[in-house]
Amino acid sequence: MTRSLAIAAYLAGLGSPERPRDPTEQPPRPPGTIIWARCSHPDQLTAIETLDRKLSEDGDPVRVIATLSDWNPVYADRSLPEPRGRPDIRRFIDHWQPVMGIWVRGDLDPILLAEMANAKIATLFVDATAAGLDDVAGKWVPGAMRSMLSQFEAVLALDQNAADRLIQAGTPAETVLITGAMEDCAPTLPCNEAERNELATAIGTRPVWLAAAASLDECKDIARAHAVASRRAHRLLLIFVPKNKVMAGHITGEFRKYGFNVALRSSQPEPTEITQVYVVNTEEELGLWYRVAPITYLGGTLDGGGCRDPFEAAALGSAVLYGPQVSPYQRHATRLNAAGASRLIRSASDLGPTVESLLAADQTAQLAHAAWDVTSRGASVTNRIAAFIQLRLEELVQ
Repeated sequence: MTRSLAIAAYLAGLGSPERPRDPTEQPPRPPGTIIWARCSHPDQLTAIETLDRKLSEDGDPVRVIATLSDWNPVYADRSLPEPRGRPDIRRFIDHWQPVMGIWVRGDLDPILLAEMANAKIATLFVDATAAGLDDVAGKWVPGAMRSMLSQFEAVLALDQNAADRLIQAGTPAETVLITGAMEDCAPTLPCNEAERNELATAIGTRPVWLAAAASLDECKDIARAHAVASRRAHRLLLIFVPKNKVMAGHITGEFRKYGFNVALRSSQPEPTEITQVYVVNTEEELGLWYRVAPITYLGGTLDGGGCRDPFEAAALGSAVLYGPQVSPYQRHATRLNAAGASRLIRSASDLGPTVESLLAADQTAQLAHAAWDVTSRGASVTNRIAAFIQLRLEELVQ
């Protein structure tokens, strides 16, 4: 999420175990337009971060400040604790002066919504369903539910069933739009097109696979996998992008021990015909390598050492392979897996045969197409919501 340095520093301190948390303390307010996103679950934060990127793409000074109803210090770099009680809510609003509020699914809080209404904050209900309405405090008061649901300028429902139930509960029908889920999308990683063209020319028709952000400890398993897959395609090239580039020299040595012809990018700008493993120790974005390699293994997913977002590779047309340890990107991995858009590897011994099976161009293309569909579908909904918000901001911010 785009943040000022002051907010980032404050949030980092907020999550520190050495610093006691005062829930009423707030970081400095940055200049520009503030949108308050009220989230009920941590899973919603990545979608809000995607929305934040979309809203600031044109350089407009727009910041989305997320709060969590069940806040924990582990989310301190991404969200603030939700204010509780009228005095705290009023202090929060007075400090941030949001011009718009986004309510993301979850339960409706009458007190919080009432204070937002009193402050004349335009509010949207996104990913809206009727779930939780029966548990809203005070719903038994005649007209209370209708009044609360009428506060939203737009109710962006997940599907037709959700829309029907919300209208039945008292939402004005003219405010309800069926948009689908505002799903989170990884940012598109950039690359230097001239470098990509040069690499593509050097590699030619050779089959390629990528180990992205992999560690020294994974060299043995990846080397074995490369040996297995190379039996089917003897010209197979492995591009290895280390998680820590300082370890590139050690990684090169490990692969040479297994008998591979290895080249370092810093000393050899392009792989040659005899290069079997190409270790990247320069500063190019992974976006370059995802575009070059049609198959990507996400390093760290077999040993739990931490990994990259699988959507990064999927959005750029690379078929994604990963082990069971995909934290914190379980939702992305689940969505890809459910759509047949990725391959889950249960153990290191499965990596080589899986890469080998994907060397058939039709298999790789099938995964890549399904992955593109998953990532673009979520982006489409978020784009629609961002466009709606931008139009409303033009009216609210003079």
